[in-house]
Amino acid sequence: MNDVRERQADRYGGAFVSRRTARLLIALVAAAFMAVVLYVGVQVASSPVKSEIVSYEHLADDVIAVDFVVTMDPGTEASCRVQALNKGRAQVGFLEARIPAQEARRTSHHVEISTQGEAVSAEVVSCSAL
Repeated sequence: MNDVRERQADRYGGAFVSRRTARLLIALVAAAFMAVVLYVGVQVASSPVKSEIVSYEHLADDVIAVDFVVTMDPGTEASCRVQALNKGRAQVGFLEARIPAQEARRTSHHVEISTQGEAVSAEVVSCSAL
């Protein structure tokens, strides 16, 4: 078996690193990947303000209405950035909605965005606590 490995090494060249070093590098990369996944998961899960779009409705060629739900701790104020998009996914309207402190954890909100063209969709870009 060693004879086969020696012939392969003569023909193709030897390994860049030893098997032990390769295993150590793989373990280090796996540990770093898991650390990044864990960090991102904790950051997403601990976000104090979450939002989701409920619906949007075209009121006119240059106005779109957006209904969305915000989930945050009672007594927290927030700011939500909502955008309207055209069929090429370019932003044609933008609005920053200030959400005052609420008594309920989950609340519904309605905004109307004036657009610079025909919007075909809308989305809540982000919400953050103030």
